[in-house]
Amino acid sequence: MTGGEASRVSTGDGVTSFRVEGAGPPLVLVHGLQVGQELFAELRPHLVSAFTVITYDQRDRGETAFAPVPYTTEDLADDLAALITALGFSRAHVLGTSFGGMVAQAFALRHPHRLDTLVLGATSQAPFRPERLAGPVAGLLGALEAGDDEKARALLARMAPTVASATGVGSRQGAPARNDALMRRFAATRAFDTRGRLAAIVARTLVVHGRDDAVVPIQDALSMAGEIAHADVLVLAGAGHAWENDQPARAASAIAAFLADTR
Repeated sequence: MTGGEASRVSTGDGVTSFRVEGAGPPLVLVHGLQVGQELFAELRPHLVSAFTVITYDQRDRGETAFAPVPYTTEDLADDLAALITALGFSRAHVLGTSFGGMVAQAFALRHPHRLDTLVLGATSQAPFRPERLAGPVAGLLGALEAGDDEKARALLARMAPTVASATGVGSRQGAPARNDALMRRFAATRAFDTRGRLAAIVARTLVVHGRDDAVVPIQDALSMAGEIAHADVLVLAGAGHAWENDQPARAASAIAAFLADTR
């Protein structure tokens, strides 16, 4: 499975949709909160000459199918470990961005023996907070924090044309199912917190951040790098939260060089 075709595989309690392309050491790309593996459409072509690049849809994204129940970033980290096993690899490089960076942190802490090198992009040790975000997403997170599911559902219904319909959830789902799926993903951010725990990560780590990121403060990147023993920082001038799309060639070149370094 190296031609980049979409496939599905059983992973624990569900079925994960994934794509494998390229040749070389395995590198898994872990997408963010609202989109699926298509997030890496710009970055992936710059990496496939050096790595076996694996992208996949997390729970409640794309064609991945799990029971519609609440879950945590730890559950998603276990899904990632199950996918790596199902594809026949014992270890892999892992790159996670935004919410995917939270999943990658959880993976590094829960499955250190499965991790070669870690890349954390546009992410944080702390839960996404409403006060950091703008517009309807901030309102949604605020409603979820307050436990006001009715308000959260109403906000999602209003957001559907601009957010829910662009989340990568399979077309087989109607709007109510899409909204419930997105609520589960937003809820998973509330329980996430690795502050004071990242010193346990022993893998070499590259922290990537766009200088113009308006979602996650750059201080979060510096804080993570300061806590991880073997961490380097790459700040991309002119890139925002979607650094993998803003500067894919430059980012991929730096990432490939970091992963190839055997210090």
